[in-house]
Amino acid sequence: MRSTFILVLLLSLTACAPLWQQRPASDPELLWQLRHQALVDLDQWQLQGRTAITQGKEGWNAGLRWQENHGAYQIKIEGPFSQGGITLEGNASKAILTMVDGQTISAADPEILIQKALGIQLPVSALRDWVRGIPYSPINIDKLDLDDKGQITHLIQQGWDISFLKYMPFDGYSVPSKIFIKNQDLSLRLIVTRWRHLE
Repeated sequence: MRSTFILVLLLSLTACAPLWQQRPASDPELLWQLRHQALVDLDQWQLQGRTAITQGKEGWNAGLRWQENHGAYQIKIEGPFSQGGITLEGNASKAILTMVDGQTISAADPEILIQKALGIQLPVSALRDWVRGIPYSPINIDKLDLDDKGQITHLIQQGWDISFLKYMPFDGYSVPSKIFIKNQDLSLRLIVTRWRHLE
């Protein structure tokens, strides 16, 4: 009689257990939830790589150095624009663009600044999350596909189609090393050759 009671009690506790406790450790959705929180908290880093931007019949290839420090960012694009380079830096309230000739332009957000100065629409604010392998916002996610490791492979958000083609290890994380981003007017390829902590 006692053994029957214990068996019933154990079955009841199992049925009432939270869903995450019932899932296997290899469940992609559970792995994604853990990855997402860890990558949201990752806000001090540097990356180095190269990018190719195509808009209509025009295209640019450039080196890229990107630094994030608790919400403040500095993005150096090296090579295009008369073989010089530009630097975009800012925070949540202001963005400053330094041109090849040293001239500076400022605006409230980086998208307006890039559009005004260069005539191209780059989703800079969203890219700051996409390069880490997470959506820009839980709002306006039209599609999100995961692999068996809980890594995003495909994301459609805010009119942009983002393919995460390759990942690389970084201090216990896996972070994107090859991303292809496009909308109706523009495409961007990003190859990251190095991730590291901010020094």
